[in-house]
Amino acid sequence: MMTFFEETRAADIPLTEVIDAIYGFFPDLEKTDIKFFYHGTYNVFEVKNQFIFRIPDKAFRNHKGVKLIKNELKILHHIQKYVSVAIPDPIYLSIDPDCPLMGYEKIEGIPLSKCYYRTSNNEKIKIAKEVSKFLSDLHSDELLKDAISKQIVEPTFSCEIYQKNWEKYLEKIKLTIFKSMNSNQKKWITNLFNSFFNEKENFNFKYTIVHGDFDTSNILVNEKTFEITGIVDFEESRIYDPAVDFLFYEEGDIFLRELLSNYKGLLETNFEQRMKFLYGRSSLGYIEFGAENDLPNMIEAGFQKLNFAMSRFPLS
Repeated sequence: MMTFFEETRAADIPLTEVIDAIYGFFPDLEKTDIKFFYHGTYNVFEVKNQFIFRIPDKAFRNHKGVKLIKNELKILHHIQKYVSVAIPDPIYLSIDPDCPLMGYEKIEGIPLSKCYYRTSNNEKIKIAKEVSKFLSDLHSDELLKDAISKQIVEPTFSCEIYQKNWEKYLEKIKLTIFKSMNSNQKKWITNLFNSFFNEKENFNFKYTIVHGDFDTSNILVNEKTFEITGIVDFEESRIYDPAVDFLFYEEGDIFLRELLSNYKGLLETNFEQRMKFLYGRSSLGYIEFGAENDLPNMIEAGFQKLNFAMSRFPLS
């Protein structure tokens, strides 16, 4: 397994600003009460060994960050009753656009990404079954209908718009990040997209509520028993293709096979082709965001993911 870039990235907000931002919730707060965890879309901190606070990346410490947090807050509160595993239940909120944030009681456990290498095949199967139960609940028709009726999510998704967005995205990256790629990489990406576009069934699927950023870094487990203790990081949760929550190629065939075989949702004949596409293009987001924000380490992480995808799905 590759290391997740987010787990190696430093915070982009000074500790003094973190203290200022959450001081109103904890007037007795001291520097030693705060521990930095990781930096993805959010800078994530543990506070007083009991709470998790999330402050958006500097690119989103503005009105975009406020919207990001508000959307996540609505979705988290809505799906609580549908899933059996613990998820964040935000109790602290600030919508100051200069430093929006949310805070919730810490869910015990460590990211599966930090201990997956220690799991046996039987433990991988057990974890995959638990994860599949969570995804079956999250992707349920009942949750989707309820979320739309209560205006938790925007009911504007359509497969036609989805297709057009990917067509526009390909044209965009050809003009931006293709210049940093070698001929083999450009050929592989072009083939990935064109093969995807050429199958009409790839744009005729049953959409659901998804997690949207689902990987082993967002699955919390007991580090001794490997029991799942919680699922976190729902900032990309929305109506989308459920295949996006199954991109566990780096964890090996046993885990992915069990995940799919225990899933109670609909697995159309083209489900795995959609998985392949969504996994293959996932590296491009790292490269693109890294280039736009002068983050060479993120660009490098993106190319590592791209090279892995190219080796996993070589051109025929």
